[in-house]
Amino acid sequence: MFRQVVSIRWRDGTSEEEKQGFRDALDALRAIPELLGLVWGDDARHFEGNFDLVAVMDFADFESARVYVQHPVHQTYVREHATKVVGERVVVQHDWTPPSV
Repeated sequence: MFRQVVSIRWRDGTSEEEKQGFRDALDALRAIPELLGLVWGDDARHFEGNFDLVAVMDFADFESARVYVQHPVHQTYVREHATKVVGERVVVQHDWTPPSV
C-alpha cells in the first residue's frame, strides 16, 4: 500500500463557505477508483500552531497515486478549490502494510 498524508493551513481570508467547498470537493475525490481510502478532519484546536485540516489517502501503490493525480476529478479539485484556499501544506508519502487482524 501507498499512503499520502496532507496537512493544510487555510489561506488568510478564506471564508467558511470556501472551506466547506474544499471539504465537499475533497469528499468528491472518493469517485476516483485508484483512491482506496480517504479520511480527513479539521483540527480540534487544542493547541496553537497546528495545521487546520489533514487528509489521509491510501492507494494500492505509488503508480496508482500517479494515475489519481492525473484524474479529471483531482485536477478540478486542485484548480477550483485547493489553489484558492490552501495557504500552506505539508505532504508525507510512505509505503505501508496494513496490520493483519
